[in-house]
Amino acid sequence: MIRLEAVRVRFGTVTALALDELEVHDAERLGVQGDNGSGKSTLLRVLAGLLAPTEGRVTGLPRPGRAVLVHQRPYLLAGTAADNVRYALRIHRRPSTEAKGWLDRLGAGHLADRTARDLSGVERRRVAIARALAARPALLLLDEPFAALDAAGGTALREVLAAFDGTLVIAAPDLEPAPVTRQVTLEGAL
Repeated sequence: MIRLEAVRVRFGTVTALALDELEVHDAERLGVQGDNGSGKSTLLRVLAGLLAPTEGRVTGLPRPGRAVLVHQRPYLLAGTAADNVRYALRIHRRPSTEAKGWLDRLGAGHLADRTARDLSGVERRRVAIARALAARPALLLLDEPFAALDAAGGTALREVLAAFDGTLVIAAPDLEPAPVTRQVTLEGAL
């Protein structure tokens, strides 16, 4: 279980996140809802171990490499969509032949041979989520994964996330399509 207590994240004089208490249980599917600027993305970075809080305490984070954060505008490596997924498979000592299967699960198999720089924002996000899932993380953190997805893409993503057996945290202003079992709402931290 991950526990956050009296967590504050400040950038200069701006408070980006103010959270009195939050528990994320193992294998939970947590939705984090809030308006723009409420601290959703900042919270995901804290949970990923990428950002230490200015104040407060965080305990129970997975060991390094076991938490994966997919940003709303994810970074992809140079090369093809399949190369990006193969990278995660190689790091985690899994067969690189699984790459196309991960892309297929997300309805992105047709993108396998396209270069990352030629993908649209939604396509990049699908590839990044396939890469994240291929790593089989204990904690998967997704920042607005359903934004701008068409119906088929949304259905494929929901099915893949329903089969994910780790802890899942999804942040979005609207959690309607997300397969979450519990929701928390962040209020503006300013």
